Amino acid sequence: MKKIFFIVFLLFSCSQDEGTQEVFSQEISSSSSLDEVTTTLTAIEEIEVEQLSSFSKVLFVVDEEKSSARYLAPKVFLNSNEEIVVGETKGVSGSFELSIGECDSSDSCILIENLTISVDLMRLKSSNGIRDNAIKSKWLESELYPIATYSIEELILPNNNFDSKVDETLTGLLNIRDTDYIVPFSVSAYMDNNLVYVYGVAQIETLWFGFDPPSKFDAWNVLNPIGIEIEIVATR
Repeated sequence: MKKIFFIVFLLFSCSQDEGTQEVFSQEISSSSSLDEVTTTLTAIEEIEVEQLSSFSKVLFVVDEEKSSARYLAPKVFLNSNEEIVVGETKGVSGSFELSIGECDSSDSCILIENLTISVDLMRLKSSNGIRDNAIKSKWLESELYPIATYSIEELILPNNNFDSKVDETLTGLLNIRDTDYIVPFSVSAYMDNNLVYVYGVAQIETLWFGFDPPSKFDAWNVLNPIGIEIEIVATR
């Protein structure tokens, strides 16, 4: 059975609540670092690597029902306790063209073209509605800037002998609050039965997109960098 992989991830920013109620969609103990969280929260299972046949300019479309993106924000309190606040959206959409074939620089190469992945920031949810409303109105201002996008016009990636699975770092253009920033991401991806599965992680700074990390009267502060996770399923 043929498999092919595609790697892409996207990111989007995060924030905190503005009220006195401190409820978290997910709490992770302060003994877990952000690096540990962003690299172990989800993992693509062990996939047997297979060799692929070449193909050209196949269009893949993101399945919104099976895809998601989330933020992981380190939050430090006055008493020095730290928690990781998590919020998630299922509003992930987009498409890309994918090719694989022979090339001069490697055994085989992957060509990604016309990639655009969008995240609906208005659909970001945690277990705290006050926090979610503050993200919409103050921090991300998603009421004004509801969509974050990640785009790549063209990218060629070396591939080892038409392998069906890849772990890579690649770079694209992230747009949040009408501000562009070039951001690298680490991804693992593979394809099975014409479905592309992608898991990606990254870290971003709120200042890149024009706002300070959330805080409240020094009672608590959100720290940069903010962790981002993306899980995508795309169909051809």
